[in-house]
Amino acid sequence: MNSNLILYMPESASIRAIECSPPSWMVQLALEEKELDYEIRQLSFSAGEHRSPEMLARNPRGTVPVLTDGPFAVYETFAILEYLEYAYPAKPLLPETNALRALALTRLHESAHLKTAGMDLFAYIMKTRGLDLDPAEVDRRAAAFHDELFYWEYYYGLGHYAAGSQLSYADLSVFTYLATAVHLGLPLDERYPNLARFHEQMKGRIAVVTTWPPWKSAHYRYLSETV
Repeated sequence: MNSNLILYMPESASIRAIECSPPSWMVQLALEEKELDYEIRQLSFSAGEHRSPEMLARNPRGTVPVLTDGPFAVYETFAILEYLEYAYPAKPLLPETNALRALALTRLHESAHLKTAGMDLFAYIMKTRGLDLDPAEVDRRAAAFHDELFYWEYYYGLGHYAAGSQLSYADLSVFTYLATAVHLGLPLDERYPNLARFHEQMKGRIAVVTTWPPWKSAHYRYLSETV
């Protein structure tokens, strides 16, 4: 176990509507799955703490998550995951064989498309209040997210996980954006049965239960009637 690891991530309450930072959650899930000892430092987005001089010294782009390991600071989510796999190889989250590792890394980096579409949609919901939400604009942004989900519906129809029979970083990435969309009201059962199975499977993992955002049991309805 290592007590030098500190994860800087936003307070859920300071992120309107989605009440979660999917990239930060992804890193936290990796730390939990690898059973590493770490500390969380929560930052208030509304107070701009992620852009304080102290944080900008760790990451000049002012984004989160940021992981420090003693004197080292790592930012950019996938870079953090790759660092953890290199620095703490016990309980690996990448397959050992070249074929499956190639697939797992491809799927991980491919999930960046899901992130782009998801965060474009989530950001509009986060930044637009109540009656100002334009249903047509939600639908337009949701359409790109649905386009991505169809890829992953196919992939998860091939196996329990994105790259074979074992959990990998790709699954952590997909799950955080998928779970956030479900929190915002996205129905899975009819259109995405494979993703629905994956979502429920992941919800039962100890790492997910331990790190679950402080969401209410009732989902929002922002995405309940999107295209």
